[in-house]
Parts: sequence; C-alpha cells; structure tokens
Amino acid sequence: MYKTIIIIILAFLISCQNTENKEPESVTPERGRQHQGRHRRGFRGNNPDRVTLKIEYRGDTIFVPSGSPVSKKLELLTIKSQDYNAQFVTTGVVKPLSGHLAHVTTPFDGRVVKSFVRLGEKVRAGTPLFEVNSTDYLETVRTCIQARQQMELAEKNFLRKKELLESGVTSRKDYDEAKMEFELAEKECEKTKSILEIYNLNPQDADMAKPLIVRSPIAGEIVQTDIIVGQYIKSDAEPIVTVADLEKIWVIARVKEKDLGTINLKDRAEVITESFPDKPIKGIVNYIGNIMDEQTRSVEVYLECDNQERILKPGMFVTIRFYRELDNAIVIPSSALLQDEESSYIFMRIAPDLYLKKSIYAETIGERTVIVRSGLNEGDNIISEGAIYLR
Repeated sequence: MYKTIIIIILAFLISCQNTENKEPESVTPERGRQHQGRHRRGFRGNNPDRVTLKIEYRGDTIFVPSGSPVSKKLELLTIKSQDYNAQFVTTGVVKPLSGHLAHVTTPFDGRVVKSFVRLGEKVRAGTPLFEVNSTDYLETVRTCIQARQQMELAEKNFLRKKELLESGVTSRKDYDEAKMEFELAEKECEKTKSILEIYNLNPQDADMAKPLIVRSPIAGEIVQTDIIVGQYIKSDAEPIVTVADLEKIWVIARVKEKDLGTINLKDRAEVITESFPDKPIKGIVNYIGNIMDEQTRSVEVYLECDNQERILKPGMFVTIRFYRELDNAIVIPSSALLQDEESSYIFMRIAPDLYLKKSIYAETIGERTVIVRSGLNEGDNIISEGAIYLR
C-alpha cells in the first residue's frame, strides 16, 4: 500500500515539472491574421474571396451597392417627353343610328290587302309599304272630311256676315256669333287633321273611297318584312316591316374606367369584325356616356362609322382599337411600374447606388406601356427593368 502511495506522489511531481519547463506559445502577426480569417469565414462561408453586399432600406430610400447581384439586374431609363400615339383595345356591339331605324305596323286595325315592297328594296320617305282595309281608318277619314266641310261652311257664313256688318245691314251680335262658329269649326278641323298626321297620313289625301296606305317614315332599305296579304292585324301588333338606313352606323364600345382618361370626342378608332378581320373600319368618337355600369365597371362610348360596304350589321359583336395622339407625353414601360395597396409607384435614382420609392399616377395605354399623368418630370432617372427586386 505504501508503494502505491509513493508512485502516485512521484507521478504528480513529474507532471508539475513538465508544466514549468514548457514555454508559452507566442502569437505572431501571421497567426493573428489566420485567426481573423477564421472569424470572417464564420460569416462569409468557406470561400474567403466571396463578399456579401447587402441592400439597405431606410424608409422610402434604398441603397443598392454597385457590386451587388441585384444592381447588375437593374436597367435605368432617363425620362423624355414625346409625342405618342396611344392605343388600347376593347369590345363593342353594332347598332343603327338614332332615327335611322323604323319598325312599321298599321295605325288602325284592319286586313292587309296589298304589299308594295320586297326584302332588300331601297325606299324613300313616303314610299308605300302595304295597303290595309280598315273601318276604324274610314271612320277617322269621315270625321276629318266632315270637320273640313263644316269649317268651310262656317268660313263662308263669317265672311258674309262681315260684309253685311260693313254695309250696316246686320248687327254686331250676328257678326260675333258667325266669327265664333268659324273659329270653333277651324279648331275641330285642325284636331282631326292632326290625328291623321300622327300616323304619318296626309289629310289632303283622305278619301272615303280609298283604303289605308301605310308609308315608310324614313329613307333606307327593307331589312325585315312579314307582310302577308289577307292577314288581319291590330294596331298594337308586332311590326311587320322594318326599314333601316345603314349608310352610317353606331358602334357602341364598352370602355373600362381606367381607360376613360385616354378618350376624347372626335378621337379616331378602328372597328374589326370576325368576318373581315383584314378590313378595319374607321370610326370617330361621337359621344361618351355619363353612366357607369356597376357590374362591368365600364362606360358606353359611341363611335360613328361609315358602312358603305355593309360590313357592319346591327347586333354584331366587334373589336375596337382606340387611337389618340398625345403631345409631350411621359411614357414608361409597364415593367417600371409597381403597385401596393395604396398607390402605384416607381424607383427613381437620386444618387449613385441610391434610389427613392416615389408614388405616381399612371394609366395603361398598351400591353407593355403606361402613360404617366403626374409624379415624373423630364430628366428623371428611373429603374425600367428589375424594379421588382427592390420591393
């Protein structure tokens, strides 16, 4: 046991002696640099040559180091005002011009006895369309003729009383009575004449021996006819003849709210049909609606178009391409424009490697183009490509 204790003591003394004889390790500059390198590799990875350049955000200002990967993806554009031909595309429908379409039926109940027109025929205003035998019409004519005869008789009596009064043969009372009778008869005659004129009938042609002739109220073309000789029709029946003047025609475009600011009266447009896509038809903006459709968020814009070749037909769906010449416009690519919940904005270069997030008001005028209404001036330098990397 004593031997074991002596061995442990000797081992302890030898260990202490080795510690005292060992010289401390000196730290040279080279070893210090190696230590610092190991410290940096903790942040940079295993490649000591790689340097990470971070983008710094300070409110609306962004610092992008010129050596960073993001900086290499940015393309700049210097703003210059220019004359620009703006255009956008929408859809629409073809309709006749106001007053250029007439649906015709008989003004009195009766039986059709004759037809004067055929489908596709061109007619003038007043051209006979069809003939109707109508007792209601004959009764109206009889009343008109009687009123005219009574007026003529009352007029003769009035003129005779006037001559007698001037000769001193009759009294003022008889003269006044004759005058009043004439005025009443004249008003009654005018009333019966106006009834016929309402139905586009000439009171001078009213004759008990002649049937009712229904005439075209406008000049145009017979585009629909359902005349059947022998058919009995009522005055409130569906029209049996349609006359349309299609030399000029409406194209009603549905324009979205965002595009309204680019349209003015007299702006030009092109109308394209599926049947003749290679024959665009020119149109002029004639009217811009004042009511917004709540469901489609669009406004009706009326184009007046020449339709000599009859390419445009009422009810047809078409594509409309609007054009507008803008003077001194500021136009930027859509890739430069970003949006958030509050506004549209771009990134403007205000110093080397320094950019400012700036709100602007812009409108889309093409598939890849927007026009800036406010927020940018000529000479400003903005990011045209790669702005999305700074969001």
